[in-house]
Amino acid sequence: MRRNPANRPSDHFKSGPAVRIPKLSSTCRSIREDLGLSRAEARDRTGLSDGYLFEIERGKHVPSLEALEKLIAGYRLNLMQARHLRELRAPAEDLLPTPKLRESLTANDVLMSHLQGLEQRGVLGAYIDPVWNVLACNDSCRAALPGLEETAESIPAWLYSPTAKTIVIEWEREAAHAAAVLKAMFGRYRASEQVRDLMRRLRPNRDTNRLWGPSTNVAYSRDASNPLHWRHPSTGQPNSYIMTASEVNQTQNVLLVTALRRPYCGPTIV
Repeated sequence: MRRNPANRPSDHFKSGPAVRIPKLSSTCRSIREDLGLSRAEARDRTGLSDGYLFEIERGKHVPSLEALEKLIAGYRLNLMQARHLRELRAPAEDLLPTPKLRESLTANDVLMSHLQGLEQRGVLGAYIDPVWNVLACNDSCRAALPGLEETAESIPAWLYSPTAKTIVIEWEREAAHAAAVLKAMFGRYRASEQVRDLMRRLRPNRDTNRLWGPSTNVAYSRDASNPLHWRHPSTGQPNSYIMTASEVNQTQNVLLVTALRRPYCGPTIV
């Protein structure tokens, strides 16, 4: 019988933390159930047998590349969901420990000087690892994230803190997008100590579990045309920022994130 999505439990925290390192098996099952499909209906869509689908979802069998593509096509997944499944089937990517990344970065005078150049131009800048741990940032960026050091320099952990709720405008939307990004990154770097550490930090958080559990959405980037809306921590004045992230060619596993302030263009603040 098809499960009605409206009848599923909505409070995932009651049945245990929803924040988990993604697996191909459980992700395939979650997608099927989110679509409201029985295995028989999934069989008709994908051309894969009920038994084969069952073995995939139980983690008893890793689907061939051909079978995975049949799942992707049959479930009509978007590009990011498809990428996520392919990455979960592939071996986890290596990620250097955060201290080593930070040490190699801060020893690079050119990269550190670039942060100061951004500061002089009024641009918030930070070097981060793929799980959004801050490796180094300029003063403007740190001022925009008060209390970051209390979260061990983790932007995701900061975002789900009480402080962030007072600063981030449209916090619910931003937190949901962050959950989608984290799912993708957790899957890609699932064997890394950074992922395990961040998962331990986020699992006790009710908001993280509430936003993580119900959705099968994943994301890998932020649309540059979608501004981030932020209150100044001291004055409360709203600002909008154009945010970009790019790989740093001279290093491995390091991203440069910048936020350029623009006149406020967000929702009306009452």
